[in-house]
Amino acid sequence: MPATSSAWIAFGLMLASVPAFGQQPEQQQSGLDLSGNWANLVQQEPLRTASGMLGEYGGVPINEAGRLSALAWSASRMTVRQQQCAAYVTPYLMFTGGSQRFWEERDPHTQKLIAIKMYGQITEGNRTIWMDGRPHPPAYAQHTWTGFSTGKYEGNALTVYTTHMKRGWLRGNGLPESDEATLVEHFIRHGDRITYLFTINDPVYLSEPFARTSDMVRDIRDPESWLYACDDAEQILDKTSDRVPAYLWGQHPFLQEYTKKYGIPLLATLGGSETMYPEYKSKTKSMDAAALEAAAKAKLLPSAGPQHARRATDPDPHDGEIHVLHVQGSVYMLIGDGGNIAVQVGDQGPLVVDTGAGQLTAKVIAAIRRLSETPIQFIVNTSLHSDHTGGNVRLRAAGEDPSLYGSFFSGQFADAGKGATIIAHQNVQNRMSQAATVAAEGWPSDTFLDGRRRKNHNGEAVEIFWEPNASSDGDSIVHFRNSDVIVTGDIFSTTQYPFIDVKNGGSIKGEIDALNNILDRTVYKHEEEGGTLIIPGHGRLCDEYDVSEYRDMLVIIRDRMQAMIDQGASLERIKAARLTIDYDDIYGATSGPWTTDMFVEAVYAGLKNPAKAPARR
Repeated sequence: MPATSSAWIAFGLMLASVPAFGQQPEQQQSGLDLSGNWANLVQQEPLRTASGMLGEYGGVPINEAGRLSALAWSASRMTVRQQQCAAYVTPYLMFTGGSQRFWEERDPHTQKLIAIKMYGQITEGNRTIWMDGRPHPPAYAQHTWTGFSTGKYEGNALTVYTTHMKRGWLRGNGLPESDEATLVEHFIRHGDRITYLFTINDPVYLSEPFARTSDMVRDIRDPESWLYACDDAEQILDKTSDRVPAYLWGQHPFLQEYTKKYGIPLLATLGGSETMYPEYKSKTKSMDAAALEAAAKAKLLPSAGPQHARRATDPDPHDGEIHVLHVQGSVYMLIGDGGNIAVQVGDQGPLVVDTGAGQLTAKVIAAIRRLSETPIQFIVNTSLHSDHTGGNVRLRAAGEDPSLYGSFFSGQFADAGKGATIIAHQNVQNRMSQAATVAAEGWPSDTFLDGRRRKNHNGEAVEIFWEPNASSDGDSIVHFRNSDVIVTGDIFSTTQYPFIDVKNGGSIKGEIDALNNILDRTVYKHEEEGGTLIIPGHGRLCDEYDVSEYRDMLVIIRDRMQAMIDQGASLERIKAARLTIDYDDIYGATSGPWTTDMFVEAVYAGLKNPAKAPARR
């Protein structure tokens, strides 16, 4: 249990004076300098690390989604390739018992403090704390393990605000921290000792702020021994990429180990805000064995109730403007008109992947012209869906494809020389012509049937891969090989469950296969971060780890549903079981064009009546 309530109240009053993220007051002068090597003296955890035992959730204000996510976590999850070298989010990194090194970055001419740099020994966490008053990035920017941090001095303390962290762990026993979590830290120096206090706010998995403390002392060890190199490798040779170890709720085999070792009632180990305070001990003592067992059993399964959703941040600004983000290499991401748009530029005409919903097409064209004065030459559609093809007609008309003028092959295109060339899988053209929701001028005319369409454009190889029966039967991903960027369309999103368009050939199996195909083409730069960057159909810029978390989520939900189907459960019973509850606050919706119920129905349909996907050649 944590310290007394009065201590936490005092701590809370101190945090209450902290301004909102990005609202940095004028810097105060301070003689505080954290430069040097510091070793953590973690005192709140029995193992002196951030790990904890399996089933040890007491004292953490997790909500129902956080508890059920932890109860599904198996240590065998670490055999998944993308989990083997994953680094730590900042709160975990700072609580691992390893050492940290701090140094200052100053303007060489004015000597003004620009940033405080930090290197964490465990997983080689490189961190920058900006001290120059810059704002935090927009919600559609990439997330990293250490996030984006800004700081200010308050007397003898450094206060730091962090956003844009990846999805990680509160503890290494499966207690989750979402990618919507934010962090407030206080470094208070007393000579050769630093008192470190931090508070995590997580609207997805916590019901209230979670505060922790530790101390740091001077570390005289040689920093050259602090390396933490890691490369993933096969761990279980017969394990396929669509297997993600997880426990079905109520079947965690090690849940009683912690309770038996320390003689703590199971109810008290399952966490929640009430377990943070001293009076909870008296509450459990007043309950008889039967009442304790019944209350604990009720927490091992989802509570009854309708589906819910509470997405903390929508990466789309919804301000009627098109926002441009440089991804890397020659590729840019355009945000604001429904689905994300990718633009590759160079000495030839731009190659555009998807055209948005068509509500802001004039502004999309203007944004592309600011990137390149040359007319759009190619448009690639990743699917037939209107939020990715709505701007086809106008973007096509705004471009031109000079490679078709007088070409020997141009006769096969009825629209040769009339604008940009639209490329897609043949099934996209088939579906568009059947539905007639888009004018014929917006249909793809350059189509392919096999597994890959390739070309070299703007100085780099571009590969378009068909992903059979994923979101639909015409989905493609686009890989810009030199820039090392993959555009996924509706196969991957950070804001919703995948749109599995069953009537147009979509399936849960195809979705998982497509995500694994994306992961087969990614290479991270360091500790599951950077390297190949991913532009999702909707949401923020991502990398390999984010895609793997999405894949894992789908596999876990599929396995839960398959287990119930194997027991003869109906669709109504499966909906009542709330199998998605630990992910609903991230991806769920109770209204709009794609709800959680619709997603559950689509997965159920694919598992009850699996269709054989065409072979990818």
